[in-house]
Amino acid sequence: MTERNNSSQQKISPAEFGKMSPDEKILKFTEGFETPAGMPKNEALNKVLSKIENGTQSKTRKLTYYLRAAAAVAILILGIYGVSSVFSKSKMVTEMAQQTTFSLPDKSVVVMNADSKITWNNRKFNNSRNLRLNGEAYFDVQKGNKFVIETKNGTVEVLGTQLNVFSRNNEFRVSCISGKVRVASNTSEQIILPGETAELTTNGITKSAAQNPGKIIAWQQGIFYFEDKPVVSIFAELERQFNVSIKFNGMEDRYITATFSNKNLKEALDIVCIPMDLKYEIENKTVTVYEKPK
Repeated sequence: MTERNNSSQQKISPAEFGKMSPDEKILKFTEGFETPAGMPKNEALNKVLSKIENGTQSKTRKLTYYLRAAAAVAILILGIYGVSSVFSKSKMVTEMAQQTTFSLPDKSVVVMNADSKITWNNRKFNNSRNLRLNGEAYFDVQKGNKFVIETKNGTVEVLGTQLNVFSRNNEFRVSCISGKVRVASNTSEQIILPGETAELTTNGITKSAAQNPGKIIAWQQGIFYFEDKPVVSIFAELERQFNVSIKFNGMEDRYITATFSNKNLKEALDIVCIPMDLKYEIENKTVTVYEKPK
């Protein structure tokens, strides 16, 4: 926070200051302070509160008093609107081997795959339909104003449609089931229509026609389809669906097309490993995959 000049600020004598209550002193002390230019009010509050929480006993009483005073004025600046915004954040999280279905405030329906997270502002959602996704989810979006899905790999914008979004680590792909979808990452973007998929590659966002769009969302019924995908990505999905840890070495450049169910771990491993001439061992919740001895 920075101090601004205020010629109208009333000066008081030490005696008058000494007669003030603690609250009055804090308010007087923080007159003329404002948040730095361009910094959101809630960010200013978080920075100040963080300083207080991380303070040590070695700091002087004067510094502690200053931080408490700054926090008080930050709260005042934030106001009722800012506080309600902070506490209106909502989130939905799925654990390993878990899927869930829920409705957003605008009645859009979301089906989340295992090990995924979605956050949104519940109070403002109907006017500003923005949310953030980490993982995979299927959206049946109600018609209305712009609906934005933010991920660490890119942004998806729709009006009213059905789509599937996958964003994990550096993988990012969006499949349009109905309607029209805009997919963007950095300076690259694509508009996709029903039956098309946009994917983040080394050349930016590229799009292609899906041979069987129904397979893309079959994970909602526990069926997972991978077409010419890295086997390490398939192992990662097996970990999420069966809540196991899969150990392997030297397979980063191997690709496979496979379809498996999340009902039986051994059957799923057979489907992936046998065509690739791999063996595996299961011990408790750890799976070790290795090349067959030649």
